[in-house]
Amino acid sequence: MTLDHLALLATDAEAFSVAVETGPADAPIAGCPGWRLPELGAHLGGVHRWARAAIITGAVPQLDPAADPAPSELGQLAVWLREGAARLLATLHDLDPQQPTWHPFPVEPKVAGLWRRRQAQEASVHRWDAQRAVGQSPSIDAEFAADGIDEYWTVMLPRLITREHLVVPSTTFAAETTDTGQRWVVHGDSGRVEIAAPGVEPAACIRGDAQHVLLSLWGRPVPANAVSTSGDQAVADSWLALGGA
Repeated sequence: MTLDHLALLATDAEAFSVAVETGPADAPIAGCPGWRLPELGAHLGGVHRWARAAIITGAVPQLDPAADPAPSELGQLAVWLREGAARLLATLHDLDPQQPTWHPFPVEPKVAGLWRRRQAQEASVHRWDAQRAVGQSPSIDAEFAADGIDEYWTVMLPRLITREHLVVPSTTFAAETTDTGQRWVVHGDSGRVEIAAPGVEPAACIRGDAQHVLLSLWGRPVPANAVSTSGDQAVADSWLALGGA
């Protein structure tokens, strides 16, 4: 089944806004140390505005944050979030996915369709962050979470490594999902994250349902028995540390 990233983005953006206005404002964000609900809201709303500017111009956005600041009061922040998400969704709906464009991800070809998936995945994990922070019990659909794992390896982790000047482990690592039956094997031999050739055996592996594997890759807290690691624990730790950087 093909995922409808725009519908998923719309649902998660609204759920995120509801969690923000639910509060409390001092709710800590476990996956983003030092952040509380207003900082998380400002981040996602800023990402929506930044991504929309990139889509419209096809170039590095030149935004003035002072021109459209994130409110600190949660009710007003939720309104600001909904406004930004609505504008982003309208822009994405009108977008030709095959249109050549600029984006900051080391993915070729550089076409506009990447933004749909990237923004849906961004909203999904941060919606989980916000709901957890306000005492809800969030979850991520298995198929969507598996899509997020694939996007993590092929789009976001390569971007994080470039942006944050991270060192890629020169080892081979795997992630397996018990509910969707998928497996990714990656290596860093070239100094970049690359999908390993078929048949390559990893030095370590993380295994669990797609939701908890995705959250673990992103450095989010998961229940103690939700995922397991096998093989060389130091190898697993070095790869898992990248997403929490």
